[in-house]
Amino acid sequence: MTLRSTNRLFAYSMAWLLLVGPMSALAETSKDETTKDLYRWIAPTAKQQLEADPSEIPAGQGAIFAPAMTQGADEPEVMVFQGEQRLASGPTGKRIMVAPGTYRVHVGSGATHQMVASDVTVRKGETTTVPANWGGLRIEVVDEGNIPNRNTYELIRMQDREVLGTGYGADTLQSETLQTWLLEPGLYRIVRTGETYRARSNFATVDISAGGLVHFKLVIDSKTSDFRGAGVVDADEFVVTAATGGEKRWTSRALLGGAVSINTTDNVVGQPNQDVLSGTVFFDTYVNYQNGPHFGTGIFEIEEGVVRVDPAQGKSLPTQKAQDRLRADVVYSFFKNERIGPYARFGLITNIFPSDVLVTEDTTIAFNRLNGARDEVFVPANGEYRTADSLGSLRIREGAGLNVRLVRNRRATANWRFGVGLRQNLLDDSFVEIDDPTTPELDLFELDGFSEEGIETTLTASVRLGRSLLYITDLEVFGDFSEVDEPTIDWRNTLSYRLTRFASLDYTLDLLRFPQVLDENQITQNILLRFSFNIL
Repeated sequence: MTLRSTNRLFAYSMAWLLLVGPMSALAETSKDETTKDLYRWIAPTAKQQLEADPSEIPAGQGAIFAPAMTQGADEPEVMVFQGEQRLASGPTGKRIMVAPGTYRVHVGSGATHQMVASDVTVRKGETTTVPANWGGLRIEVVDEGNIPNRNTYELIRMQDREVLGTGYGADTLQSETLQTWLLEPGLYRIVRTGETYRARSNFATVDISAGGLVHFKLVIDSKTSDFRGAGVVDADEFVVTAATGGEKRWTSRALLGGAVSINTTDNVVGQPNQDVLSGTVFFDTYVNYQNGPHFGTGIFEIEEGVVRVDPAQGKSLPTQKAQDRLRADVVYSFFKNERIGPYARFGLITNIFPSDVLVTEDTTIAFNRLNGARDEVFVPANGEYRTADSLGSLRIREGAGLNVRLVRNRRATANWRFGVGLRQNLLDDSFVEIDDPTTPELDLFELDGFSEEGIETTLTASVRLGRSLLYITDLEVFGDFSEVDEPTIDWRNTLSYRLTRFASLDYTLDLLRFPQVLDENQITQNILLRFSFNIL
């Protein structure tokens, strides 16, 4: 090799070290940062969590602290043992008070022997932090349209092929939260419910490392429960974005759907020759916001339905309104300790279109007005008379008080609110039927709008029965300060059976007791085959 060749080789080597070397290091650093960001915690750092915990250590005692990767309420409890005896337990992210001494702390999902165990020593007046030598796993279950659902799966630890348990998806667009698995580092297999570790289809694997939180998306066919896709994703790819620090957390969903029934009878024994057309259209929007302790939900619903009867003989009957409802509700809560906090709410419910009643025979209607006037109107058979104008039954509700999360698990949720409230009942130009049987006319009485101030309490709950049946109830009770013994009761119930991803069979029962307006209970029931499509 000549001196010139040697110099050229040396120059190339120096160029490589000076240019390519730093670029390679930069690329390696970028890779490390990307990997670190991919498995980031949703919760703040362990130090920040500890500083934010207001718990005070009692005199003569110490504390154990196991940091949370997400939220303590969404993670399994920490268990503290001394020998074989379990002495204490508590959520991650909070101090657990114990006497000074040596303990074994178990953190994790599954049975006790499947958890990660750490030996710690607690000194008087001090907090001992358990090192996060476990890993976290959040699994978001969605369908092919990226809509969250409550389908199930099983998690198996491949090291010893033990089943950790059954996991459930969460309808995060309905304010349900994802549960977090805390696991011993290693390889895990996710399989369809009922499968084993030998499954050759409908399975996925995930590697859990110490100190990392894995965000995993599982796509399941909502009808067959077959796996359609699975893998580790960035937290931002979840339908509900995992907020960190001061980031905002917005989620929303808009549904458009309806049901149509066409019935035609021609020369059927015992049936009139006629065409009957009925249809219902609904539009629902749900918006959730969460940023640390701040939590807000908004609901906007419109449901409209009509029925039209066209006899073979004679003219068609007027198109009748079967459903007509507009509802809006906004609730803001401040959950400082994840389960209890103050709330403020605003809501309204009303009708959009005028309300007309069809009579089947000649009828005289007596409109009894607030000023004492009595107007009698003759309505011929198959004619109509009006009982309310558009927005004629507008009820506005405001309130503030305490919001309590009673139950939060994969199968059931329950929230209870209690506070003071205001009500504005704008019922002008609306009439209620209170007929006097001793007169030939049908008596209607005009309603007067009024306002109320009193005590309100609301219970909302949902229960998942199997994979396809869902029951939702919303019970609201309001008592005016001057008439607490005669409260207004508004109870809405829905039982929904999911047939396919787009269709469900729903039964609704709404009961309204409004003694200031009518002595009898107002009851509405519907059985409906609903088709809905996500448009947002």
